[in-house]
Amino acid sequence: MKSLFIIILSMSSLVHFSQSNVKYYGHRGCRGIYPENTIEGFKKAIEMGVDGIEWDVVVNKDNELIISHEPYIDTSYCLNINGKKIISEKEEELNIFTMSTSEVKGFDCGTKKNNRFPEQEKIKLTKPTYKEAEKELKNYKGTILFEIKSESELVNKYYPNPKKYAKIIHDNVSESPLLSQMIFMSFDNNILNELYKFFPKSKFVFLVYNPFLSYEKMRNYLTFKPYALGLNHKIISTKFMQKSINDKITVFAWTVNDEKEAKELIKMGVKGIITDYPNRIKAN
Repeated sequence: MKSLFIIILSMSSLVHFSQSNVKYYGHRGCRGIYPENTIEGFKKAIEMGVDGIEWDVVVNKDNELIISHEPYIDTSYCLNINGKKIISEKEEELNIFTMSTSEVKGFDCGTKKNNRFPEQEKIKLTKPTYKEAEKELKNYKGTILFEIKSESELVNKYYPNPKKYAKIIHDNVSESPLLSQMIFMSFDNNILNELYKFFPKSKFVFLVYNPFLSYEKMRNYLTFKPYALGLNHKIISTKFMQKSINDKITVFAWTVNDEKEAKELIKMGVKGIITDYPNRIKAN
C-alpha cells in the first residue's frame, strides 16, 4: 500500500511539474484577434503575457526577409493598399520571391474580413520586414519562434535553395539583439541542417504534420539533435511523448485553440502550446 501511495504521489508531481513548466506562444502574433504576422499583432500577444511569439519568414527579390506565412500575397486576407480587390488570383503572379520590398508594401493585409477569424480586428497593415520587426521589438525579452517557410519542391520558384537561404538568414540575424531569444523552426529539414552550421548554439525545432512519420524517422531527418519537435496537436500520442522524454527532446503542439485540448496535451507532457488565441488559452 505504501509503495502504491509513492507511485501515485510521483505521478501527481510529474503532472504538476509538466503544467507549471509549459510555455505559451502566440501563433503569428495572435491571429485569432489581430491581423497575422504583423508587428501590432506581436505586440498585442506580448501584452497578453505570452512566453513567446511565433512568426514566419520568406525571402523577396531583394534577399530581404519578409514576415509572411505564404511565399505569395494571399488574396483571402489581402487587398491592394488602396483598398481595391487584387485583380490577379494567381499565386505565381503574387510571388513574394519575385517582388521588391516596396512592391510587397503595396498590399494591405489587415483590413479585409477573415472568415476563419471573425473576431479579428480590422487594421490597415502591410507585411513587415524582419528588420522592421527587430526595430519595433528591440526591447522585447521573450522567446521568438522563428519559423522558416520552405518546401523542397518549390525551391528557386518561391524560395532560395537551402544554402543560400541559410546565408540570408545568417546575414539578417547574426548581429541582431534578438538572436539569443530565437528558436529556429521549419518543416524543411534541409534548411534546418544548413542553418545549424551557422548557429550550432541556437535552439531548433523540426516541425511535422505527417501522422505516418515515426519518431525515429523524424529524428533521422536532421544531422543534429533538435531542441524540440513541433507537431500538429492531433497527431501527438502518449507513445510518442514517452520516446521524446526518453530522448530528452521537448515537444511543441500547434495550433491549439481549445482549452480542453490544451490541458490534455499538457498532461501528456507537451511543453509548448502554440495558439491563435493567447487570451483564451494562456489565461487558463
